[in-house]
Amino acid sequence: MKRWRFVPYSEHSGATNMAIDELLLEGVLDGTGQPTLRLYGFKPPAVSIGLNQKLDSETTERIENAGLDVVRRPTGGRAVLHLNDLTYAFIGLDESREGILKTSVTAAYRQICQGLVQSLRELGVDSELGETQAPYRHLADCFLATTQADLHHKGRKLAGSAQLRRKGAVLQHGSLPLQQRQDAMAKLLGDSDQTAPQDRHLNLFELTQQRAFCEIDKAWIEGFESVFQVKFETKALTEQELELAHSRRDSYRYSQ
Repeated sequence: MKRWRFVPYSEHSGATNMAIDELLLEGVLDGTGQPTLRLYGFKPPAVSIGLNQKLDSETTERIENAGLDVVRRPTGGRAVLHLNDLTYAFIGLDESREGILKTSVTAAYRQICQGLVQSLRELGVDSELGETQAPYRHLADCFLATTQADLHHKGRKLAGSAQLRRKGAVLQHGSLPLQQRQDAMAKLLGDSDQTAPQDRHLNLFELTQQRAFCEIDKAWIEGFESVFQVKFETKALTEQELELAHSRRDSYRYSQ
């Protein structure tokens, strides 16, 4: 049975988190690392934006004045609020590199999201993939649309995801609100009227009694092991990995 790495929940700055994900991707690419599943949070809270997304200076200032960082992800997509949320990262190889993931972007999303679906099921939560293929670049907020890369529960968005592909390696990461105010992101973006607060997203803690991160870690391990038929080895981030990520933080800080 194949053995993959699981990195248990930890909290870091937004720029550090993005640097860690890319370092793990590089490790899979050069053969020094294993396919990896990581869970994490943001400290301080942050708004992450997609690789090609831009925010105007007024919005950036509003976010930073609220005490949040603004960071750029290496993946695409729209802005995500990392406040009382759970973020995951999955790193692996596609079939062009003798990996398990499909070379089709859409098919790989389905594979990885099935791991998420099963992980949520371990927590007693049913979820489904979104269906729309409609572009949503006109929206600043990731959680105002549910695409084929996202999960919903009875029509309400529960998880948003984005991918980066590099020479046959795949980084997919995404966010699940745990206990996040419905209007928090709209206020940060200056668009308080863009959606009814109750319609934006679903909080995971509305659906499950399991609120300890050790229990969430366990559910993610069991869910992905079941879907991919692998065995995870739990390995926390090393001091060397953290030092290298810290040295790269400036690459992910947002600037106009």
